[in-house]
Amino acid sequence: MSSSGTHSDTTTQTGSGPLSQAKGAEEGQPPGTADPALAGTNLRKGALAPFRQSQAPSSLLRDAWRRLTRDKLAIVGMGIIGLFVLAAVLAPLLAPYDPTAQKILLRRQPPSRQHWMGLDEVGRDIFSRIIYGARVSLQIGLLSVSMAIVVGAILGAVAGFVGGWVDNVIMRLMDILLAFPGLLLAIAVVSILGPGLMNMLYAIAFVSIPTYARIMRASVLSVKEQEFVLAARAVGVPTARILWREILPNAITPVLVAGTLGIATAILDAAGLSFLGLGARPPTPEWGSMLGEGRGSVFTAPHIVLFPGLAIMLNVLGFNLLGDGLRDALDPRLRM
Repeated sequence: MSSSGTHSDTTTQTGSGPLSQAKGAEEGQPPGTADPALAGTNLRKGALAPFRQSQAPSSLLRDAWRRLTRDKLAIVGMGIIGLFVLAAVLAPLLAPYDPTAQKILLRRQPPSRQHWMGLDEVGRDIFSRIIYGARVSLQIGLLSVSMAIVVGAILGAVAGFVGGWVDNVIMRLMDILLAFPGLLLAIAVVSILGPGLMNMLYAIAFVSIPTYARIMRASVLSVKEQEFVLAARAVGVPTARILWREILPNAITPVLVAGTLGIATAILDAAGLSFLGLGARPPTPEWGSMLGEGRGSVFTAPHIVLFPGLAIMLNVLGFNLLGDGLRDALDPRLRM
């Protein structure tokens, strides 16, 4: 009898008997687990797994890439952008002349074998300035849009997720900024900060923030009602973790697509500001400033403004084609 009693006590203390394992299985605990807190932790870790697995991010990216590569216009856009990026990176190797070197006696010379795109008002090689100008335009476009996306995405995510008076305050401020034409507001900002490339970059980023904030807010409002977010709330995942780990990665796609199209707008705005003398300062090779410097020779030496204008047009066209292709490739209605 003492042996039987000892065996019974041992089973009760360890909680590893058949009855304990069956009870643990009924309560969602793994067999042999006696600590309910540990079981709750395991449940919390595994609760979101079905929802995350159903999303299959890598599969969605592969499908999007496949649709993008089937879009001929998007491929053309990537090719155009790739050429300009290559020219910007290899500018010292591709440019036949110093972009700031002047040949006053040969100024306004039309295109020739020595100077494929001719010379400008002060005898500088236009082809070399176009190549080096790609660096400036691409940097302004990419950096200004990146800054605007970071700030706009944070503001939009907070407004959409928190809601209430926070949402009202943030979005009313965005509405006030959107009430002004973007280029005019950028001109005002640069006038306050002073002409220059960096001030122009800050101005373009500033006027672009409301666009990305509104897009991010709308995306967050849609994503936060999805099942995986509701499941995260149900198992007690912290609010900050839900926002940064669950909502933002799934809501950022529309913002990135808009950013691709926004690069084209930023390049146009930069060209406009430089054309007005508020951006790049001479002798910096920038396409907008090249147009401004040659506007007095439109009829006597049209090549001075023709080639910078073509460079701006092709660059903007490339980003627009790529942005349209990305929008179609990432359209959730095509994932069915």
